[in-house]
Formats: sequence, C-alpha cells, structure tokens
Amino acid sequence: MNIESDLKRCLNMISSGWKIQDNRNDSSTNFIYNAKTLDECLNLISRNNVNRDYALHRWYNYYTSVQCEYLFCDYGAVHEKDIRNHDVDIYINNIPFDVKLTVYPKALSEKPFNLKQRTGKNHMIQWFYAHQSQGKRKQMLNRLYVVCDGNNPEENLRMKSNFELLRKYICSFMNYTKEYGFNQINITDNQVKYTLYSDIIYIRQF
Repeated sequence: MNIESDLKRCLNMISSGWKIQDNRNDSSTNFIYNAKTLDECLNLISRNNVNRDYALHRWYNYYTSVQCEYLFCDYGAVHEKDIRNHDVDIYINNIPFDVKLTVYPKALSEKPFNLKQRTGKNHMIQWFYAHQSQGKRKQMLNRLYVVCDGNNPEENLRMKSNFELLRKYICSFMNYTKEYGFNQINITDNQVKYTLYSDIIYIRQF
C-alpha cells in the first residue's frame, strides 16, 4: 500500500470544510481505523451507508496523523506499541505525548498570538486545551500540536499530507528539545490545575 498516494487521491474526494466531530458520527464511522487503503474505506462507507465526506475526512485525518507521528520517530521518538492506547502516541525521552496534527483555527483568524514568541505559543496552547472537544475525547494530556497554517482551507488540507514540509519543522523541533528540553505549562480545567508538557510546531508554507 502506498498510503501517501491514497491520501492525495482522498484529497480530491473530500470538501475543504470539516464539521465539528460528534460522538454519534464517530461511532458510525469507526471502521476507518480498519481501512488500510482508500478503496477499503470507500467500500466500507458504501456498505455502512454513512456520511461519505465525514468518513473520508476521518480516514484522511487519521492516516495523516499516523504518518506525522512516525516523522517524530525518525528523530528519536518512540512510537506507542499498544494501538488501543488512545492517550499516548509517542514517547520522547520517556515522556508520553499525544500528537495533534491540526489546522490553524478559524476562530483565531485575526492572529492574536505571536507564535514566534514563547508567550504567544503558550497562549495558543491554553486556547487549544480550553476549546478541545467537550465530548468523550476531552482529556488533559501532554500534547504536541502540529499546526498547519495555509492561505485557505484547501491548502490547510494539503499541508497535512505534505510530509516533506512537516519533516522539516519536526526535525527542527526535535533538535531544539535536545538542547533546551520541553515546554511546561499550567492548564486549569473545571477548577483543577494540571501541569503538562505541551508545545506548538507551527507549519507555514511560503
């Protein structure tokens, strides 16, 4: 299977918009984790009579995320072996991390945070934790946000499967952590304070 070519094919089939995930649609499309190829996914969509765009978006997001996780492993991270562990994707220096490959939020289109500075990154990290799903996916974990910031929604989607571009920024991040360690941040949720390792890898294509 050439997953990269399948992801490129998938790009031509999905809309640039992506509705907010919900537990009901997630439950009905969980077969995407067993679809190793795009054709398998399309067959399962037809067989289960579910929202095609929703399922294809999930399949695309899942496999771009997996590929992104393994890019970290190329520079010293260790991938979690238990596929049932949904809390940890990789370990860096034995520290567990959840990796989130995402796009720059529409709600922050005015660019209120200066991502060239530590303070700006921390403010955006706090925003991400505060605005994560309130459903069953909400968790307070060590997290690395790989944020793709394209010029439009279509470019955002393409950037998620531009692994050459992602590799460049992830390599730089991993080299930085070897010298300076990880960013630690305090997050308060429902009056409970958490001290977490979290950072933003900001991907911009010029």
